Amino acid sequence: MEATEKEKENKTSLVDNILQYGNLAFDPNLADESRQHGLETFTALVDGSRTLALLPALNLLAQPGRTQSWLRPQLMSILALLPLRPRGVQDTIEFILSVHPSSRRADGGNEKRSGISHEALNAVSRLLSSPPNGLAPEEWFSGIAPQLFALLQGEGEPEMDRAAAFVIGFGILGRKQYGAPNAPGWKAFVEPMLRCIDPSITPKTSWEAPAEESIVTLGAPKILVRSPALAKALQNLLALLTSHPHPSLAKRLLRPIVLPLWAIASWPGTKENTESRYCKPAREMLKILVQLSSSSKDSTAMKESSNFDVLSTILQNITFNGRSDQQKMCWKYNTDCSGGLFVEDMGCKNEQRNASDLDIAQIENATERFISFLGLFEPIPDFKTEISSLFTGLCTKWLSSQDTRKEMPVLTRMSLQEDSDTMERKIIEAKVMQKMMNAFPDKLVSDSTQVLDLVRQVLSDFTALKKSQQDVDNDAIPIALSLLNIVLTSPSSRGSTDSSNLESIQTSLKSIHRMNYDGISTTAQNLLLLLKFRGTIEEPETDSATGPTDQQVEDRKSYNLALSYLTTIDSPPPVRVQGLELLSNLVRTNSSVLDIPALLVLYSSLLLDEDEYIYLRAIQSIIQLSQRHPRSVVKDVIERYVDPNEDYQLDQRLRLGEALLQIIQNNPAAFNGDTARSVVEGILFIASRRGRRPKDEQQRRKALKTKQREHAEAEEAWDGEVPQLFDEDNEDEEMLAQIVAGWESKRGEEDVRIRASALSILGEAMEANISGMSSTLVSKAIDTSIHILTLEPSPSSGILRRAAILLIMHFVRALDTARSEGKKLGFGFVGQSLSDVKRILGYVQETDGDGLVRQHARDVVEGLAAWEMNSFIPSVMQQQGEIGELAGLSIKPGSGLAEDGRMKPRIEEIE
Repeated sequence: MEATEKEKENKTSLVDNILQYGNLAFDPNLADESRQHGLETFTALVDGSRTLALLPALNLLAQPGRTQSWLRPQLMSILALLPLRPRGVQDTIEFILSVHPSSRRADGGNEKRSGISHEALNAVSRLLSSPPNGLAPEEWFSGIAPQLFALLQGEGEPEMDRAAAFVIGFGILGRKQYGAPNAPGWKAFVEPMLRCIDPSITPKTSWEAPAEESIVTLGAPKILVRSPALAKALQNLLALLTSHPHPSLAKRLLRPIVLPLWAIASWPGTKENTESRYCKPAREMLKILVQLSSSSKDSTAMKESSNFDVLSTILQNITFNGRSDQQKMCWKYNTDCSGGLFVEDMGCKNEQRNASDLDIAQIENATERFISFLGLFEPIPDFKTEISSLFTGLCTKWLSSQDTRKEMPVLTRMSLQEDSDTMERKIIEAKVMQKMMNAFPDKLVSDSTQVLDLVRQVLSDFTALKKSQQDVDNDAIPIALSLLNIVLTSPSSRGSTDSSNLESIQTSLKSIHRMNYDGISTTAQNLLLLLKFRGTIEEPETDSATGPTDQQVEDRKSYNLALSYLTTIDSPPPVRVQGLELLSNLVRTNSSVLDIPALLVLYSSLLLDEDEYIYLRAIQSIIQLSQRHPRSVVKDVIERYVDPNEDYQLDQRLRLGEALLQIIQNNPAAFNGDTARSVVEGILFIASRRGRRPKDEQQRRKALKTKQREHAEAEEAWDGEVPQLFDEDNEDEEMLAQIVAGWESKRGEEDVRIRASALSILGEAMEANISGMSSTLVSKAIDTSIHILTLEPSPSSGILRRAAILLIMHFVRALDTARSEGKKLGFGFVGQSLSDVKRILGYVQETDGDGLVRQHARDVVEGLAAWEMNSFIPSVMQQQGEIGELAGLSIKPGSGLAEDGRMKPRIEEIE
């Protein structure tokens, strides 16, 4: 208590000092010398105060009307620049979270639940991503970038890494003004990381050269990026990608550095330092990019991403180790004695290469690492398609290149480099195909038609040239025959081959068999027998086209790929979001491959995700699914929301309730009949005091015993009562703690929060479509609300009474809306029931201890009075058309008018 009072006194004294010295420093009525002396004193006061102390004081004084008009701008300027101080960003985030209403959560809630709400993160992001007036964006972002990256690495308080990732990803890089290439935010956050990995990614004019060393060692390599800087850049980039869930940011950051990442990921060597600090982070980022790029090919909403094939790009530059473009900076990676990688300047040396300079050991290592990298994707369902596409492309390119070599060209000095590169590329492609055949023999063929077409072309060209007695290279024939054997023995291609291609291939095989080549002719004869045997096996299966269509096959691939992204334990957030996007596309197109119950189980499990972006997307996916299958989705959601078997946690049930509410609001017409009955009965079961949670009660008892044991151990350690470190006389905090403790019932009943959620959903459902509910269900709902208002007056039940009285308000609004639309509901507030409701609401209005409950009661009483008055007025639907006759009089207005609107002649009796 003494410490708290001392903090309050220090805060008050700091506010007074800022006002006093601020007036002396900026008062325009004072002399210049006096103001200069006061400014020095004021500056010393601000510089000597801690940021956490200045933030609340300056925030208070910067409010309108607190200080003079000439002092407020100066204080606001100082307040805006506080994040640029050492540790200023973390102090600013902590201050915003401490004062933001949504970030104050109860200690009795779920321990896994994040203490930073989405609204608080948005407030932090808006502040830190907006440069103050008078300060250039480049200076602002360069000042806060090192601090945000430090928080991203986990160097701050718990959950500061999440806040830093949100600010960088959404607040800065997510805005076109600051996050586009060459924008201030991009230059401050992205370019320093990418420049450490690839120094030539930006022009030399913008390169921040390191400080020159006083001692220059002759013959030593010129280092552009040292090993600690490269390791830190890789760690920062990986931390940003795994902390930020949006997949588009990952693609924007990783695509420019695909080849440098591959060079680091495939670096030869077995040192632990190299593997853990360099190779592993680079490999993880490449894996993320490959997953996002491969899923983009299956996504109808992201077709523009399919033009970028990561695996093909890596394969074409598999021995990449640096840039050699003379128009830019020439560099390469190298390693030191401790295993650290650094970037070395090559000085743009124009080295001529020939066939004798090929490093076969380097090619062997690179191809082996490439096959190992492909093995990382083997658990992914779409892996076979990727492998097959890559293998087919290699075979097409390699086999077609064999036929183009008709005669030996004349070599010149200028063509030596190109010939060496061509030979190296062919060796690499041949080794990769050979290793793929050994590593993935059953995954090489997914599109048998394309492979058979290639084999047919190679064999027919070979036989045609042989018939014309021309010299032909026979190297391509064994590979073509091997491919044919793979296709014919593949279970996936059985029954799906083109008969025209097979007939042409059989003709070519017969010709090759008659040529009597060693090995080739025997293989051709065996394949002819296999074709004949295969035909007899498949001949009885001449069933009608009952197999899946091409679209269903593609949808099944996308569905399996999305499930693998979402269910794999180590999937990073961008990959999981990409999986949700794939499922969303399938739901949008109403694909027949979707398993609705399985999807609902998956979405329900994602509601427990710690990342708010993930579970909000899961809620959106449930709502999207309900638009296609409203009854089955609503039935499943309400069963999980009621949770009779206690399978779900409180947060998960609250998020299911949020999804249920939005489903009803987005499709109120579907809320009727049996659907409305099951929803209302389930909600009333939760909202009433009938629900029992024996498992929850058992867990609370265990937690209470653990707490009592810890308290006893603490008393024994202190040799008496444990001293209180906080203020015990704060009545507001003590009352708040009692209310929060009362939410979790001690008798195994439903949590007050889930009961309040249920009543809120029921009230909104009434207003959305009350005509879909029966009078019995409406009567039970009103009775439940009235009983809650009268029988549960404790402070901890305040949120429950608010929800109960709001339900009555929603009911009154629904009645008034139905009356104005001319709907006849068959129920409402009449007679004794109306009097009872008014009487109870009047009592609550005067006696309830919760201010919001009293205010809501007054609003409902006024709404009831207005509804009663409106009930005497005909509705708009009844007022449309002409008035039939006046009540109490046997006359009809307008009956004396002619067709043209003029008065008809009439006879009047005159006395």
